[in-house]
Amino acid sequence: MLLPRVLSAIVMAFFFISAVFFLPQSAFLISMAAVVVLAAWEWARLSGVKAQLQRVLFSAGVAVAILALYVIGMTKTILLVAPIVWLVGFLWVVNFPRPMGWQSSSIRLIFGVYILISTWAALAVLKSSPDFVVWILLLMGLIWGADSGAYFSGKAFGKRKLAPNVSPGKSWEGVIGGVVFTQIGMLLFSIVSGFSVKQALTMALIALLTVFVSVLGDLSESMFKRHESMKDSSNLIPGHGGVMDRVDSLTSAAPIFVLLLSMSEWL
Repeated sequence: MLLPRVLSAIVMAFFFISAVFFLPQSAFLISMAAVVVLAAWEWARLSGVKAQLQRVLFSAGVAVAILALYVIGMTKTILLVAPIVWLVGFLWVVNFPRPMGWQSSSIRLIFGVYILISTWAALAVLKSSPDFVVWILLLMGLIWGADSGAYFSGKAFGKRKLAPNVSPGKSWEGVIGGVVFTQIGMLLFSIVSGFSVKQALTMALIALLTVFVSVLGDLSESMFKRHESMKDSSNLIPGHGGVMDRVDSLTSAAPIFVLLLSMSEWL
């Protein structure tokens, strides 16, 4: 399993680097929409939809929603709802497995539609910025940094379970390690960028909230997979599971990150 995992990682890295550095805006938006549509096919299964035709129709519906969002120019406006949606997701996670409406397949599908199209919208807003490369690398750095920091801190110090009913392997010590790691990275970014103290503190807050929400995105998918008795969202990526397994943190972090940047007038 190691060789397919390594080869898949190389292909994904090549795709990401090519999309960020070389694709023009239209091609970037289309490629990101394709990723989201694949994730939608998996999300339908996480929502309890087993029939292939219904999963394909759900994916097509997400594609139409993205197109409509682009045509009417509401990519930034839709991000305003993200804090409310992820507050609901937070309540679901902390109360799992208590029934709070999420067990309904329809509710999960609606939740999925929003998080998927808002992820695409966030990336579209970033792409329109002249500092796109900086912001997208910073976003991915926060997600990967939080994940890496949490892994090593959890391995070394993890004792108190973060959400034992949802994901027994995650610990509070891991989360703290991820926060510390990303805060150090953000401090270095602020120094290199020549930010004022106020700007640096603002970026530190944005990083903190983005990291917390990225953890929530991961936990939310884990909750739905546990409910459906699934190990991975699919087998689309050899050695890595499905698309949702790779972008679960992005679906929560990207909308919040871009919304906070917009509120801080960086976008």
